[in-house]
Amino acid sequence: MKLPLPTFLLSIIFSVSSQSTELNKPIFLNDLKWPPFFFPNLENNQTGFGKEILTQCIEEQNFDISFKFLPIKRTHTYMQSGDIDVSIYSYNKNRESFVYYGQEPLFISSYGLASRKSDNITINKLSDITPYVFGDLAGLSHTKELRKIIEAKRTKDEVTTAYDLDAMFGQLLTNPQRFQIMASSKETLKWRSIQLNITEKVTVHDFTIKEKPYFVTVSKFSKNIKEPQIFLKNIDTCIKTLKENNTYAEVAKKYGL
Repeated sequence: MKLPLPTFLLSIIFSVSSQSTELNKPIFLNDLKWPPFFFPNLENNQTGFGKEILTQCIEEQNFDISFKFLPIKRTHTYMQSGDIDVSIYSYNKNRESFVYYGQEPLFISSYGLASRKSDNITINKLSDITPYVFGDLAGLSHTKELRKIIEAKRTKDEVTTAYDLDAMFGQLLTNPQRFQIMASSKETLKWRSIQLNITEKVTVHDFTIKEKPYFVTVSKFSKNIKEPQIFLKNIDTCIKTLKENNTYAEVAKKYGL
């Protein structure tokens, strides 16, 4: 049937508009405070290394990104419900019940320890932290060996739990101290100690507990990513391309990585 011209034009406009809406459908990501990988707010006009790479790779797939700032523990809950679509995780078999994992690491982080410089603490192996009160950042994923030490310390009331890294630095440096040892990625510990102007007061120990690769993941309950495996395959390809063409290295250099 031949449509009248105005009706024909309207049908084209509607079709194009529908495709545009579908192509640019928003997806929700956790915008966590994880320097220098993710900044909820700009720092020195920068968004964070992981966030910068991830944003570029997602936008190449014609999605609009909407960030939700969430604490670490709530991120797990929202990924389990599908209230956020994408998050960054190190590999944990238990998480496979609620997320699909990409294969190419977005970045690799060195997991380490920090203490107050004036305490003159020496750490050459993980068991060296045994005599000290431990500061635990809620929601942080620890290695099996460190979890065992923390659990033993909890029975002796030798663990202080906190919910913000900057607050933990304050508790480490205050008198009396709330704890003597804290753990996080060494990149994060170094970045925040510089930003807080406390590098002369804090030791980020050379000892590395573990190097952990972090991957892009999609919630298995995502309502916005209809083909998560294809989405992740495209993300992996994008990350690999950025690594091969030196863009990845150039972005990393901006963050001292």
